[in-house]
This record gives sequence, structure tokens and C-alpha cells, in this order.
Amino acid sequence: MTMMTSDAPAQGVGAELSADTVTDCRDRYREEPRLRFVQVKELDGPEHLGQYDAVFCMEVMEHVVDWEPELARLKRLLKHDGTLVISVPVETGLPLMVKQTVRRIAGWRKIGHYPGTSPYSIAEMASSVFAGSRQHLTRPVFDGGSGPFHDHKGFNWMVLKGRLQQDFFVERVRASPIAWLGPHLATQAWFIARPRG
Repeated sequence: MTMMTSDAPAQGVGAELSADTVTDCRDRYREEPRLRFVQVKELDGPEHLGQYDAVFCMEVMEHVVDWEPELARLKRLLKHDGTLVISVPVETGLPLMVKQTVRRIAGWRKIGHYPGTSPYSIAEMASSVFAGSRQHLTRPVFDGGSGPFHDHKGFNWMVLKGRLQQDFFVERVRASPIAWLGPHLATQAWFIARPRG
């Protein structure tokens, strides 16, 4: 989240669930006076209401079990003309097939560690490849001690886009790492949006 002056952010506020992560960030960036770190629950305080020119939510929404309170919080944080940027992984279509193949090969070779994705059955994989803009799988829910969360399995960026459009004007959907491929063929989708009303 950022508060802007004419040329550069006047202040950046990073938010995390874990108090340990917040403490670590504060220690690492203690020499940067324009950066602050808080726990997510602190963002509900009145000092944050409508204060931000831009809010960035990167690689989070795919793990959120209930989008409603989180989207409401993001909207409350923004100024009326602020910009919301959300990035999420593409876990449908051809990108999912490529990711699952790479994950499987890496697992066989004992390279890396992919705790964030449950395995797919053949039927689930077929459903995910041809998902379209509907929720195609019942997503598994886990609890690591800090509350329920989803892994990547069954996440559909197009469902999130549809939900965002209820409260935000989604001005652009970008893809990465190769923008011209578009999100249907990329590994990551980015939503650039502004609040409605």
C-alpha cells in the first residue's frame, strides 16, 4: 500500500498475517523511514481508512477461503480514485498442465519443495484445463495454525475477476512473465482495478 506525493511514494505500508514476519521486515528495513510494517488486522483501524493511492495484493487471494472480508478491506483502504493491483497464479488451462508437469518432474528428482499444491486426479486435471470462468473444483481447505487457507489446487483467476467486477472497475488484466501471451497462456494474472462508487 502506498501514499503518494507528486513523484514518489511518500510512504509504503507492508502488511502480513504473522507477527514474526512483521518483526523481521521491520528489522530488515529499519534504515528506510518511508516503510512501515503492520499486521493485517491493524489495517482495520481508522487511520488507514481511505488513505492509500494504491494497494498491492500479490499472490494472496488464491489462498483466501472467504474473499468477501478481504475485498471489503482492500476497498476501504483505497482513496476513492485509488488503484488496486492484485496478482494471482494461473492454475487453469495450458499453464496448469505445464506447472503440474514441472512440479512432478521436480518432485521425482527431489528438486525444490512444492507444499502449496495438492495433486490432481486425471478428471480434476481435465476439469481444470477446460474450466472457463466457473468454479470447476471444490477447493481443499487446510489449517496451518493461523486459520483456514487454500492451496493452489482449483484456483481459477477468471472466477476472481468476475467477483472483483462487482465492487471494482477492472481496467486491465495483464499477464506475466510474457505480457503478450495474455493470462490464458501465462503463469500469472494481474488485475488493475478502481473501486466502484
